[in-house]
Amino acid sequence: MTKYLALLEKRRTMLLKNTEHLTTDQYNLVPPGFNNNIIWNMGHTLIISESLLYGSTPFKIPRHEFEIEGFKKGTKPELAIDDYGISLIRKSLSDTVPALRKLLNDAEVTSSQISKSDPLHPLISDKSLDFMLFHEDMHFAKIQQLLPYVLK
Repeated sequence: MTKYLALLEKRRTMLLKNTEHLTTDQYNLVPPGFNNNIIWNMGHTLIISESLLYGSTPFKIPRHEFEIEGFKKGTKPELAIDDYGISLIRKSLSDTVPALRKLLNDAEVTSSQISKSDPLHPLISDKSLDFMLFHEDMHFAKIQQLLPYVLK
């Protein structure tokens, strides 16, 4: 579990660093040939990862100050996200892993919750973690593809 969360945190830190200089317009630009933009990809990975990470735990998915409906599976950017919304998404990407790590460290796990097939953590399956990292990598790669277009 620790290696997954460390890897996720490292990747998100790199993503945040690579996008910190963008303007609001650059975050929101959907270039020709693309279906979404940088901030949608960032919000989408956050929302999907939280559903995977928290879905099988007794913990509640964090509440965000931005509207999450536009980032769920099957959505695409409908409206531009303003500076405040962008800052909230960026902050949430930064805060998610430390907050989850604390919850898991503080959780009391009963013997009935411990699964022999899941040595990582009894509350989150390794399959969920594998898919989450795959999904985030796919969207981070899409962001890397979008960057040259938005920086023109």
